[in-house]
Amino acid sequence: MTRAGFIGVICGLKSEARAVRTSGIDRSKFRIGISGANAQRAEQLAQEFCEQGARAILSVGISGGLDPELEPGDLVIGEAVNVESGVYSASLILMRALVAVKLPSSRRARLFGSDQIIADTSRKGVLFRRHAAVAVDMESHGAARAAARFGVPFAAIRTIADPADRALPPAALNAVAPDGSTRVILTLLRAVKSRGQLSALVQLGKDSAIATKTLRRDLPALFAAAERALEN
Repeated sequence: MTRAGFIGVICGLKSEARAVRTSGIDRSKFRIGISGANAQRAEQLAQEFCEQGARAILSVGISGGLDPELEPGDLVIGEAVNVESGVYSASLILMRALVAVKLPSSRRARLFGSDQIIADTSRKGVLFRRHAAVAVDMESHGAARAAARFGVPFAAIRTIADPADRALPPAALNAVAPDGSTRVILTLLRAVKSRGQLSALVQLGKDSAIATKTLRRDLPALFAAAERALEN
């Protein structure tokens, strides 16, 4: 028997939360928390949702690619979130529902949860080989930890922004503010002061826009599938 209540959605960025809000969700059935790309904050938000009666926790947003086959905009349904100390598995009920939705460029796979930004391609390669994870983000493992403590179903829906063969420019490493907004002006100023960073930053912006577009396109069907699974 499933829990009555709402579905808690954890996003790292305000732009991801906007994609959720514009997906046509019933606001009475979903609550959104923005972690600012911080695992501890994601865990805290997910815990608060669980304490308030959430029937499921979803981690939703963009990710960095670890698998060289993934391109910007590809969708990953996370069957598990690996961390250095273990694994958090997704709910079988939610996974069956989410992977049953036929979507372009969709893949069921493992994610890696990191407390730090994975910026360089060599580190991405190490994580891919060591953990067989195809993408990395900074919220899913925090949300999964809280859900596991409360016995609440968990799943992750992520889209790829920066692919495995592309490093993040240094100017982008502090681009996300604690409230999940992007420090656009400050990031641009940092980029123009260092030769070669501006073009890389522009490319990252394009890739992130593609990833967010995928969220806006696919979330309505995925959220509907999750709701149906939890009501059965």
